[in-house]
Amino acid sequence: MKVMAVLVALACLASVYADIRPRSAVGCLAAGCRSSRQPLRVAPSRRSLELAPALRLRGGRSVGAAAAHGPADASKPSSLKVFVAFAGWYLMSIVYSVLNKQVLQVWKFPFTFSAVQLLVGALWICTLWLRVPGTGTSLREPPSVSGDDVKQLMPVATFLALGHALSTVAPAYGTVAFTNVVKTLEPLFTCALSAVFLGQIFSPLVYLSLVPVIAGVILASTNEVSFSAISLYSGLASNLMFACRALTAKRVMGSPLGRSLSPNNMYGLLTLLSLALLLPVGLAIEGGQLAAGTAATVAELGGVWPFVKLLLMTGVSHYVYNECAFVALSAVHPVTHAVANTVKRIAVIIVTVVYFRDKFTAVGAAGSAIAILGVFLYSLAKARDGRVAAAKAIKAR
Repeated sequence: MKVMAVLVALACLASVYADIRPRSAVGCLAAGCRSSRQPLRVAPSRRSLELAPALRLRGGRSVGAAAAHGPADASKPSSLKVFVAFAGWYLMSIVYSVLNKQVLQVWKFPFTFSAVQLLVGALWICTLWLRVPGTGTSLREPPSVSGDDVKQLMPVATFLALGHALSTVAPAYGTVAFTNVVKTLEPLFTCALSAVFLGQIFSPLVYLSLVPVIAGVILASTNEVSFSAISLYSGLASNLMFACRALTAKRVMGSPLGRSLSPNNMYGLLTLLSLALLLPVGLAIEGGQLAAGTAATVAELGGVWPFVKLLLMTGVSHYVYNECAFVALSAVHPVTHAVANTVKRIAVIIVTVVYFRDKFTAVGAAGSAIAILGVFLYSLAKARDGRVAAAKAIKAR
């Protein structure tokens, strides 16, 4: 636990240090979430491109879309900051996965727990926005938004809240490794919703790359030793929510929003809105048993502070890994991003399997590997689509 605490503290410093403007809109669109994002049919504004990573965080990654927009910005981040951001992203992804499961093993209130994670993240971002006494400045300039801006962001925040809650339910009833494999199906939902609601069709290679993803998840599910239908269905529902978030984010990207809304601040604002939506839902669903369950957990952990410390570290690691993720991925080439994300997912699965001593069948492991490989191929296919679209745009000028 002390090691976890040290890692969380270091990652917090990494997040503040790496709080840099992304190199370009090209990288920003790559920094979002767990599956694909599609390029807009109309040319987005520079402002919308800057906000893209925060709007799409945890909802899908689109290396293809990333490659399709605009020239690189001159403000390229330093190699050290990129390294720090990558280190924070990788470490906190693993730490969060472990801590999240540890809490759910002793405090199985996933909806309330997901709200607590957002609450801790909200406290973290508000601390950065507060002015330092005697200086008149803050670690991060706070945003300024109107009521209309908040209304535009509410659909995005709603799908973020639901997706986050459901992705917390999944490991409460299944293994972390299995839930990570199920999450690889998100591109399927993104492609389906894009075709139905946007009439957006991708290249055949993109759709072919989904075949190993689907096959791998089926193999992993049918051979999962600790299979849980709740874990499977909540993971699939989470994928749907994050895919819906991608579609609603597109509308917001085309609209002017507030002042001082950097991608980091946008994600902070979305965290606050999601918290306001999710906390009442969590209390309504689990509030009846929350007091007795919490008392039992405190007794099992040997006091209030060990329990509170566990909640704080989980919440901070969740927020910091999301921030570090889009900062790191916004600064690299789409193919590098695809490789980095694939390696990260493999690392999370391996570490959690070893840490929690989860049982894995050979066929289940093969299915997981096939699904992860499929997501990697999907990212490369999307990157190819992005290059083709960019080349066509240049010729059309």
